[in-house]
Amino acid sequence: MFHKHTRKRLITSLLLIAAFSAICWDLTFSLKYTKEVGTYRYESEFDAITAATTKVSIVPSDYGELADPVSRNIDPSYQQIENMVRKAIELQGGLDWVISEGDKVMLKVNLVGGNSPSGEGENTDVRVVKSLIKIIDEHTQGNVEIIVGEGTARTNDIVGDEGSVWDNSGYQDLLSDPYLSDIDFSLFNLNQTYAQTVEITVGPKATAAPHNGIYRVHQEEIDADVYISVPVLKIHDTGITNALKNQVGTAPGCYYGYNKMSGSAYYGGLVHDVDHRRWTTEEIVDLCTIADIDFVVVDAIMCLERYKTCDGTNQVRFNTILAGADPVAIDHVCTCMLCLNPDDIAHITLAEKVGLGTNNAEQIILTGAPLNEVKKQVIKNPTSNGKFGQSNRTWLLSQVFNSTDITQDLLNREDTVKPVAGENGWSEPVYFFDDRIDLLSFYEGQEDIITYAFSYFSSPATQAAELWIGTHEDIYVYMNGERIYSFSGINVYGDDDIYTEIVNINIDAGVNTLMVKTLNQYNDYSFALNICEVENNANYAGNRVPGLTFHTSATDTGGVNSSPVITRSEIKSLRCYPNPAKDKAVIEFELQTQAKTLVDIFDINEKHITNLINERMQAGFYRIVWNIEQETGKIPNGIYFCTVRSGNFIASHKIVVQ
Repeated sequence: MFHKHTRKRLITSLLLIAAFSAICWDLTFSLKYTKEVGTYRYESEFDAITAATTKVSIVPSDYGELADPVSRNIDPSYQQIENMVRKAIELQGGLDWVISEGDKVMLKVNLVGGNSPSGEGENTDVRVVKSLIKIIDEHTQGNVEIIVGEGTARTNDIVGDEGSVWDNSGYQDLLSDPYLSDIDFSLFNLNQTYAQTVEITVGPKATAAPHNGIYRVHQEEIDADVYISVPVLKIHDTGITNALKNQVGTAPGCYYGYNKMSGSAYYGGLVHDVDHRRWTTEEIVDLCTIADIDFVVVDAIMCLERYKTCDGTNQVRFNTILAGADPVAIDHVCTCMLCLNPDDIAHITLAEKVGLGTNNAEQIILTGAPLNEVKKQVIKNPTSNGKFGQSNRTWLLSQVFNSTDITQDLLNREDTVKPVAGENGWSEPVYFFDDRIDLLSFYEGQEDIITYAFSYFSSPATQAAELWIGTHEDIYVYMNGERIYSFSGINVYGDDDIYTEIVNINIDAGVNTLMVKTLNQYNDYSFALNICEVENNANYAGNRVPGLTFHTSATDTGGVNSSPVITRSEIKSLRCYPNPAKDKAVIEFELQTQAKTLVDIFDINEKHITNLINERMQAGFYRIVWNIEQETGKIPNGIYFCTVRSGNFIASHKIVVQ
């Protein structure tokens, strides 16, 4: 027998060896895998409240109500463009609810190149900006401060200098234009002077993890009472450049560098790309949250396909002006103008999630010309991921199964399982901030495992489609109980062409099921998946099937935050009048069924103003009054939303208070 001291020494030695082995194993594992922060977020953490309706004006140069309409095939004169801008604003109800006398107004234009004269499609047409300056000055009877601001990405736009981008784009000429001689306005380079920039914390809406919600922008942007985005519509490697993408120009070059990913003495720059991870979308949305866009006027006179810069062969003339207060809805409509699918543009869908506007076609009211009359199909960016539609990014994820044999049925009829969020080992809905569904981060680097990802999708019709799929290693894909794709081996998909294969499939009208089974052995645990329309021309391929929506509940059709379905069938005839309102607003609606009902007022930034109803209500017609006069001194003039929630349904209506 061991002596008790000998036994004690042996036990101590064994414990030390075990501890040392554990440390070595942990060290080895940590060298193999470091969790990437911010790659996903549970859907429940998005809390957007968006309007049920919003308005977008479309005014082409040949619009019948213009004083001097002109063909869409020729370059319009300055006066014809001014007439178009005026009409687009008029169709929005004018500027009374946007700009007041004494306001400081920033017009955020879109300047890219220093070698492209105004009107070629690369930079916001100076004639559109000139029109806006004139119209805003008239509206406020000259009692307004107008700043035309931009911070380009070009190295020739140096700190302390207006830069050749401003000069060659024609903006400097505005300062000596006799038509504007009696108007107080200025040009401001948002790249200038680090000392005049301020640090802004985005808060819980922040989405770009590398920045931790902290950005630096120019004080002039923060001081503006009214912020108007004035982009030129064109193709970009993010899909499109328009109202939302335009805000990257607010990141000052003196801080973020030239281009704005290169960094400076102060900071390391924007982080559009880290290895295969793309953070461009999230940076766009964060900067839009800071900008707090009040209004948008889109220059779609001359647009660009393929690239953001004009090469003389990629111009597409639309001769159209668009306007509206909802930047997400504006980008939705402009994407449709280009014959693309807004659900494929990641910064549009994410902006809706954080509450910057609506991406739902049923909630967007079009005024002016019909959308179909101004549509033209454009060529996508051929050299980047902007060519392809957006992967479905929200999934229910299973527990881990310790196996490397993908042929094993680990769910007992894995082809027919219809999981419920949060039950039987399945996660709540998880949103991933990238087209690659980063299972490695979600499962924290576990190896030699098999997991499942599940989603429903709804199709407007029974039709042929294409499954665009990318994966690193073994994968099975089931649709409606049938295996439609399998892969065994190793793929090395690139940073741009993340879809490694296109498979012809048929989808059913209504709700379909989609199950993805994946294997991780080699620590690049991800996949990408989209369901696209059939298109043989590579210039136009990769659009998600129009009207197709992914969702994680059989009864949900995939709205913002997978929140209650916005429907007209349960809450009917919601209207508010007078609108604009001053002292009081009458709110009318009809309930189809008995349910707990809340009627609330929110401001445009989603701040709760007041509750008008909070009780169970019978089916029937209701008329209530919001006594705005009681809020005098508490709320400023502006845009508010009356939101009616009844049972599992929601509808909203915009109210302009003046």
